[in-house]
Amino acid sequence: MKLLKTCVGDVGTNCYLIFDEASKEGAIIDPGDNAPQLMKMIRDNQVDLKYILLTHAHFDHILAVAEIKRQTGALVVVHAEEKYLYQADAGLDAFGAYGRQIKNRYNFPGADIEAQEGTEVTFGGMTAHYYHTPGHTLGSCTIQIGENLFTGDTLFCQECGRCDLAGGDFSAMLRSLKRLHDMEGNYNVYPGHMMVSTLDFERKHNPYMKQAVSQ
Repeated sequence: MKLLKTCVGDVGTNCYLIFDEASKEGAIIDPGDNAPQLMKMIRDNQVDLKYILLTHAHFDHILAVAEIKRQTGALVVVHAEEKYLYQADAGLDAFGAYGRQIKNRYNFPGADIEAQEGTEVTFGGMTAHYYHTPGHTLGSCTIQIGENLFTGDTLFCQECGRCDLAGGDFSAMLRSLKRLHDMEGNYNVYPGHMMVSTLDFERKHNPYMKQAVSQ
């Protein structure tokens, strides 16, 4: 398994390309912008892209989806409850002038697979497992692939995602953080923004996770 991380878009979204080095089958997680850059990474590594896996459907995680799907035929996987976002321009109206500036770049094709809790897709001998972890949005998910957790805007290094946008709910966020805390073992944590971490580090140092388990 090979995992590549790059940062895209105006708000610095982490995008991950994960693939099997033998078969070249792979998936991309949260392609938030800069489709030419991401397609170059896919081509340079000769990846046969099977899936576009989304942790949620805010604009900064999906702006490159349409172009990548057009060029690769990969299937889009996003939680069913994210429809309220991508059917309303990914919540762009909440971002005022900035949202209006990027609407002409928004052309989300919708979901090929509407994920639920426990949805799994397989590629290159790997399985991507969806955990429903709402709080940032109604359909926010954490995607587990092996020893790696792709936490989107649920869990950051010593932080959590904001809960003040449409569909946000801080109480739900705390429940989601407790769920991640209570997972057995340690995992690499690959968030939607900022630096990577580990679950053990977050258990010890993340104030929001500590608040979640103290209730």
